[in-house]
Formats: sequence, structure tokens, C-alpha cells
Amino acid sequence: TTPFYPDGRLYLRKLEHNVALYSRTQLAGMVVLGSTGEAVMLAPEEQREVLSTAIAAASPEKVMIAGVGQESLRQTLLMAESAAALGYDAVLVRTPHFYRKQLLRTNGPQLEMLTYYRMVADESPLPVLLYSVPPFTQYDLPVEIVAELAQHPNILGIKDSSGAPERIAAIAQVYNHVILPL
Repeated sequence: TTPFYPDGRLYLRKLEHNVALYSRTQLAGMVVLGSTGEAVMLAPEEQREVLSTAIAAASPEKVMIAGVGQESLRQTLLMAESAAALGYDAVLVRTPHFYRKQLLRTNGPQLEMLTYYRMVADESPLPVLLYSVPPFTQYDLPVEIVAELAQHPNILGIKDSSGAPERIAAIAQVYNHVILPL
């Protein structure tokens, strides 16, 4: 999580403390600015401050994943570039969702998300993890789209927060048939 002072300012010293503490545990790594990282409440400059502070406080052997998903492709890629410059290992990209009404139509393929994620993966300097978090976005990345994206060499996997076991099983089946680069 991203700590704040009572007046809403970032509490970066507390973030440093927390990341240093987590670094001394058996955790393999950390996600910074995931859905509990309050990224949607932060300006891009604040997001970069959080990313910078967290990676500086983390042990070098920890896998560090930066939540960089924004509503626009351009802003997502700018955040991915920032994460790469800071030394992150991968980026977590949540589905853009502001125009979800158009994304939820049932009369045809949902090519917008496929195109969005392909473009992110094509241009991202870091490996990409898809992030479907319907409790917050009200949009569930379709398994068919996940299956198609699983073929992209710069997409490592997905964090699915749907809470639907049958969906998780279907996604696991997709990734069991894909050979991922090491």
C-alpha cells in the first residue's frame, strides 16, 4: 500500500520503512502501485515518486513489479519507461476502463483491449503482466483475449482479481499451453 499523511500527502518515509521491512522477509518481490497502491489517486509525478522510493528501499534480489496502467496508451508507456529507468523487472498493466460501455458490447470481437495490450507489449521496455481487476474497473478481460495475448513474447502472464475459480482455471489452461521465455 501507499502510505499517506492525514492531509493526503505521500508519506514516503513510511513507504521506505515498509519496503525495507518487506525486503527482509521471504517474499520473492513486491508490486508497487497495484490496486491497493492507490495509483488512481496519484498524479503521474507522485506515481513516479512512489516507484522511485520503493525500488530504492528494496533489496536488490527482490523482483520488483511496477503498476503502470493508465487510461491512455501513451501515459501507460511513459510510466513503463519510467519504471524501466528506475530498474523495475516488469510492469503490471490494468485494463483501461473509462469507456467500458463500448468494451462490454456483445456484438463482435473486443478488439480494443487486444490492440491496447499488443501495443503496450510491443513498446514496453519491460515485460508486461496483464491485470484484470473487475471489482474496481467493472471490466473482466475476456479469456479469449488473454489467450491471444499469451502468445506475445513480451507478455509474461496475468494477475486476475476476478475471484472466479472457473475463470482462473480457464486462464491457467491458456498459460499451460504457452512456452514462456525464461
